[in-house]
Amino acid sequence: VCGPIVTLLSSFGTWVGLGGAPAMSIKMGEGDLKGARKILNNGAMLLAVMSVLLTAFVFALKAPLLKLFGAGGNIAGYASDYLSWYSVGTVFAVMTTGLNAYIVGQGHGKAGMATVCIGAVANIALDPLFIFALHMGVRGAAVATVLSQAVSCAFSLYILFRGPVPVKITFRGYSLPVCRDVLTLGLTPF
Repeated sequence: VCGPIVTLLSSFGTWVGLGGAPAMSIKMGEGDLKGARKILNNGAMLLAVMSVLLTAFVFALKAPLLKLFGAGGNIAGYASDYLSWYSVGTVFAVMTTGLNAYIVGQGHGKAGMATVCIGAVANIALDPLFIFALHMGVRGAAVATVLSQAVSCAFSLYILFRGPVPVKITFRGYSLPVCRDVLTLGLTPF
């Protein structure tokens, strides 16, 4: 029941990642690292803003969304618990999905794969702990997922701030036209 909502949230990361990473790669190929950095900075800012807005959106419309996707009867309580906890980690899901494209777009496919694998392995390890050992049930599954996404997000941020990539996040050069271009280019994959 929560699957479509989770997929929708992740698609916003895809929107910004696949909208900006190819443009950043083109700038890098042209030798314009300043232009590439500007695209990355704007993409990271868009991801952060979208994450906050999406979190608020899901919390505000949680009940109608769950009802729309078929949460009724006994399932409604479980779905509500899962989505409540998962929503707290929206920032990690969106940021990781989007930033991973910028890592891969700089030619670091192994680091991009590591980002995904770290989250998957952490989730596999944490699920039994939270679900069974800590007796949290469905909430435990959501908490394990959020913590796993947080680890993946931290790794992505490390790569883009201090890692081996040539273009790093610097928190400057924000531009509405660049944001518009990123969102326009990423609209189709979104």
